[in-house]
Amino acid sequence: MNWFWIALIGPFLWSVSNHIDKYLLSKYFKDLGIGALIIFSSLVGLIVLPIVLLIEPHVFNVSLFQAVMIMAAGVLVTFGWLAYLYALEIDEASLVSSLFQTIPIFLYILAYIFLRETMTLTQIMASLLIISGGLAITWDFDRKKFKAKVFWLMLIASACIAGEGIIFKIFALETDFWTTSFWEYVGSLILGAVFLGFFSSYRRNFITLWKNSRTALIGINLFNEIITVVGILTFRYAMLLAPLALVQSVNGFQPLIGVLIGIFLTVFFPKISQEKIGWKNLAQKAVAVIIMLVGAYLIERGS
Repeated sequence: MNWFWIALIGPFLWSVSNHIDKYLLSKYFKDLGIGALIIFSSLVGLIVLPIVLLIEPHVFNVSLFQAVMIMAAGVLVTFGWLAYLYALEIDEASLVSSLFQTIPIFLYILAYIFLRETMTLTQIMASLLIISGGLAITWDFDRKKFKAKVFWLMLIASACIAGEGIIFKIFALETDFWTTSFWEYVGSLILGAVFLGFFSSYRRNFITLWKNSRTALIGINLFNEIITVVGILTFRYAMLLAPLALVQSVNGFQPLIGVLIGIFLTVFFPKISQEKIGWKNLAQKAVAVIIMLVGAYLIERGS
């Protein structure tokens, strides 16, 4: 299969996951907060790690430095998802997920700082376009101001995910795909354990949720985590088949997919998700998505 179609699986599954996250936050986590969800998401490593170990039993054949750096990437991406969930708690899934288009910008900034790579004029202009699209989609017409909190939370999330992407590619090339994935999930699991052990509010909310909604929580969240993991693994695999920035540019389709799923759910399954689909809101999203798609395309062309 061509690397493009492999890379596209990730954005599609993540768009589905974004809407499931929003459903979980509104139905099960509304009064309990983000902590319970991020702990549950981190603990999914308890399921993933044995599976990876069966696939690649030589995951321990790494140096201490490699293991620590890859685990740091797991911690970093978990903080990224934490910022994303706080943003998702505030606004629509399709809007929030669209701001992941800022990830390529941080990839180039980090590559410039740590890898001494330079940005072309085209890439700089493309980055400005993506930021403009992000500002356009976060403009609140009713209050006539930007949704600054959502915007900055998603910038933090994108920066963390970009940092994880660079670390993953460096060490996946040094070791292998499954070994890097294993140690990254170890890092995420450790952070989840830290949240559970040392953050009392997170722990109380997680225990309360576990007692009251165990069956529904396990069923829905486990399915959500599975498709998220499948999306991550296929996207990471695509990273090994093509240049990192090129693969990341495919993620430019995620806003469009997210908006289409949001419209579909609002029309046919309003109990699951309801988004603003008036002509003004759809026009705003369409313009912003087009701007970000153009930016992603120019970044890909400038690579």
